Amino acid sequence: MKEKQRDKQKEKRRVSAIPSANESFIEVSGNHEILIEGSKGVLEYTSEKVRVNTASMLLTVCGRGLNLRCISDSALIIDGFITSLNFEV
Repeated sequence: MKEKQRDKQKEKRRVSAIPSANESFIEVSGNHEILIEGSKGVLEYTSEKVRVNTASMLLTVCGRGLNLRCISDSALIIDGFITSLNFEV
């Protein structure tokens, strides 16, 4: 019984995590990968810095060997060795 309640709570959190038009969703996996949903475009891209404009902020990812592994109209994945994230509102 408690397990079903936990599963329902997890599903609610997962659904509420989907960004609206004015929000961004950022998921960091360790220091090697970052998923950004709600992207409005890449402003700068080098192997040491990626600047991304999102609906709510400007995000700068710094590191070594950074690579845009996947990019679509509103989402992207950056992989490499991530050393810092900077959020500008």
